[in-house]
Amino acid sequence: MMKICINFTTIVAFNRENKLQKVIFMGKRLMIHYIVCVLVICSASCRKAKNIRAEKDEPVKTPTEEPKPSEPAKPAEPEVPQVESPSTGSFSRTYQLGTGSGNLSINGNTLTIDGNVLIKVKGGTYQSITISNINGIKGTVTIQNDGLVKLTSGQMRLTNLNNVIITGNGTSGLSKGFQFSDNSYRSVEVDGVLNNFTFQYASFKNIRDNAITYKYDAAYNGSETSYSKNVKFLNIDCDNTGQFLSGAGSVEKGAIEGYIKNLEIAYLNFKNSADVGTIVWLGNVEDYNIHHNTVNNINTTNNNHNGIFLLNGNGKFHHNKVSNHQGNAIRAFCFTVGTTPKQVLIYNNIVFNSRKYSAFEVQAFEENIVSGKTTYVNAEVFNNTCGSLNLSNDWQGNLVDVYSLIGGKCKVYNNLAYNLPAPYVIAGQVSSLIPNAYNNLYFKTWSEAGILDEVNFRLSSNSPAKGKGVATPLLTDDFYGNARSTTPTVGAVE
Repeated sequence: MMKICINFTTIVAFNRENKLQKVIFMGKRLMIHYIVCVLVICSASCRKAKNIRAEKDEPVKTPTEEPKPSEPAKPAEPEVPQVESPSTGSFSRTYQLGTGSGNLSINGNTLTIDGNVLIKVKGGTYQSITISNINGIKGTVTIQNDGLVKLTSGQMRLTNLNNVIITGNGTSGLSKGFQFSDNSYRSVEVDGVLNNFTFQYASFKNIRDNAITYKYDAAYNGSETSYSKNVKFLNIDCDNTGQFLSGAGSVEKGAIEGYIKNLEIAYLNFKNSADVGTIVWLGNVEDYNIHHNTVNNINTTNNNHNGIFLLNGNGKFHHNKVSNHQGNAIRAFCFTVGTTPKQVLIYNNIVFNSRKYSAFEVQAFEENIVSGKTTYVNAEVFNNTCGSLNLSNDWQGNLVDVYSLIGGKCKVYNNLAYNLPAPYVIAGQVSSLIPNAYNNLYFKTWSEAGILDEVNFRLSSNSPAKGKGVATPLLTDDFYGNARSTTPTVGAVE
């Protein structure tokens, strides 16, 4: 019988270990009936070729952080959104995304956003999570955990988000469903404009760089599209990390950049960071609302003049507790974008046991005040309880250091202080601006003030601070949320 043999060219690729990686058969183009005939003849007279199927190349997502040599990164599986039936709640659509590992990308350009949408992220340990280009103009887009979602070395990257909530309270029994740990670089990095955005119920531990970085520095021209607005960071834990929130923004000689309106940071529990310095730094914020945060045991090895919260602009700092620390609880660098002066209000805070510096600072700088573009701020510091400040005795530990406000005024009243280094000053005048200080009380020790302990700072029934404050429309409750009386108690606790 005649033998018919066909030439095939075989391309073989080897990796460094000389293991077979791919085999691809390249053959002559044959008519279908001719192939059938050849196979019949060859089956009787030729040796059968080994059947090796070429693998299809799958795109591999590049991880944010290069993997360690000993732990090579696995190629990510392609993320295919699975649309579930609408939830029994108010969501028009629900997506279940993620495999529990690899690199997860949630891109609004590939999803149908047609109302209030729920995106559930499968629990597991991811190399990276990228969330981008989501514009919830038809409803809120909620991205929540489905089980514990962990990132132990990679990043979460957030870009161009509007009307989006990222929340780690999606699973019963997990209070912080997004968990970041043991990262040597930035854990969450944000780019572009954030509008109507909330990030909440997450934890950070052993992060050697910033927990969250938002380097927004676009130029502001007065239009709605030239600033970020309504940004919230809520219910977050940080243990042994770098800065919680590192921002950008500036106002200098008329150039306004990185402008953020209505920033809220609340229920942050930040502790055990020996050299963090400042935990929140933002360069250009209007109407910040910093409240109900707890900071403990930080800056034991840092001797800079730190502002634990260092905020440029205007807003409110209230119901916060800062203890066992170094640095001012807030350094409020004050200005107003526009021509109508705004306020900085500091009230209902408890600050005690600082190694260095006063409880608060208010100050303005000439380069931030430009006629026709920006103006001054008026400051009020009232109903705070502060004690045992600047225990190193190498700086005057006042309740507040008052610098020039470049046209603004400062009122300091209804504050309760104890154990300040001599000569103590409730309102320290550091420049030509004389603060209007009145109705403040000072005691040598916390017990003389009628404070029951340096834990909860509640007052005894016969405390000399009880009912000794002056009424103000700016004050409605105390540190614990109790209603203030018509004649309020001096200090943070009613």
